[in-house]
Amino acid sequence: MKKTYTLDRFDNFFGVFLLRSDESEQLLIPNGLIDNSIKEGDIVEIQKTEYSYDIALLKEETEQIKDKESSLLDQLKNNK
Repeated sequence: MKKTYTLDRFDNFFGVFLLRSDESEQLLIPNGLIDNSIKEGDIVEIQKTEYSYDIALLKEETEQIKDKESSLLDQLKNNK
C-alpha cells in the first residue's frame, strides 16, 4: 500500500519521512535507498517492497506546497 510522506530531514544514516495525514508517524529509510534528487521538504509516495522501498517524488504536490509556503511568508513579511 502506497502512502504519502514528506521528507523532513536527513538524520545520520537515515532519511526521516513524516506521514502526510499524521506527522507523528515517522518512517526511517537508509540514505542509500533514497534517490539524490529527493530533498528535504519534498512530498513523496512510498511503498514498502519485500526488501526495499519504492519512493516516487510527487513534483506537482511539492511545488504547490512550496508555492503556498512562499506566499504565506510573503504575507507575513508584508504585515510587519
